[in-house]
Amino acid sequence: MSKTLVNIITEDNPIPAYLFIKEKYEVGDRMMYISAKDTEEDLDALSELFNVPATHIDEIVLKNDIDELSYEKICRAVLARLNSETQYCVNLAGGTRYMALAVQQVFEKFNTQFFYVQVEENLIVQSVFDDGIYNNDDLFYPIKYKMSIAEYLRAHEIQHKLLEYDHLPIRSEAEANRLFQLFSQNQLTHHDFEVMEKLRMHYRNRRRINISAIESSTNPNHPAIPHLSTFLRNLHFIPKNNGMLYRDELEYLTGGWFEEYVYYLVKNNIKPDDLALGVKISRAGVRHNNELDVIFTKGNKLFVIECKTGVQTERLFNEIVYKLCAIKEALLGVSCYSYIFSLKKDETNDLKRIADNMGITFVDHAILLTPRKLKQAMANMNALAKNC
Repeated sequence: MSKTLVNIITEDNPIPAYLFIKEKYEVGDRMMYISAKDTEEDLDALSELFNVPATHIDEIVLKNDIDELSYEKICRAVLARLNSETQYCVNLAGGTRYMALAVQQVFEKFNTQFFYVQVEENLIVQSVFDDGIYNNDDLFYPIKYKMSIAEYLRAHEIQHKLLEYDHLPIRSEAEANRLFQLFSQNQLTHHDFEVMEKLRMHYRNRRRINISAIESSTNPNHPAIPHLSTFLRNLHFIPKNNGMLYRDELEYLTGGWFEEYVYYLVKNNIKPDDLALGVKISRAGVRHNNELDVIFTKGNKLFVIECKTGVQTERLFNEIVYKLCAIKEALLGVSCYSYIFSLKKDETNDLKRIADNMGITFVDHAILLTPRKLKQAMANMNALAKNC
């Protein structure tokens, strides 16, 4: 008997359907997508994610927007496409609750197994809807499949450049740790901070700079940084090409080192399924591009960390929070968790309250420098992943 995997399409959360197919699909199976009129485009996007012949995909799309509120029309549309010679595996974790109730009602009359993909718990539940409520026949399966970052983004129709170049640290973990100690223990001089600010303002996006030329520059468009060599010595920073600093090194010196420090924290403490630095994302038809500092997947959730060595004002912090919220709501879906890691001291907890109110976790100076608190913060992230 042939098998058909059935998913109800959800506009803002394609992950349950994606994981259901990844867990249950076998070569030769058919697929059926049930969609309201306003999620028809999401149905097509999901179909394109899998290497399944078009002849093996059945699409049921309600004709009018109002039809998704009509129990009878949903039932009639689905019933007309079913037969008694097929085994159906139906995932009820999609669409509206109303559509799921109607779909369940229709499929109960056929050879059907019912499932519910619970992404938050990283589980698939298999249930029998009958009067036997004391026979404990609900079954729970850990989701074995592990999504990569690229898969998660593609499922949400997000464009990225993950495959164009490595999104890995450019310097060692030991160097990131050393810089963290210098910054967090206030071991840098006033001149050091002046150098970093000038590099950030005037040179961060240059392809490369000559160190001695910059130290003695008389060009008003490229102001001199007379203490640049001293700064590099204070940081024990050895350029990869003597006498030169390249763009990736300039980015590293003006904040990239902290992103790499957080990257290594995640790698060692979370052990993610996939992990990347500096991922640029965009969506067709949307003007703005966004760059995600540290991004990883674990337990089929996406974690995004914005890294800031310092946050000068509460207004700037608000801007960072709103940026993260906008990215999540517009692009990254409901299975995404957002964080801000910063060396900013938040002694009054005002910044933490701002972040909490917007569903963002703020990891500040006190947490980063207190091993017990940092360990707990990492444990909390692992707990959210529900990795089986």
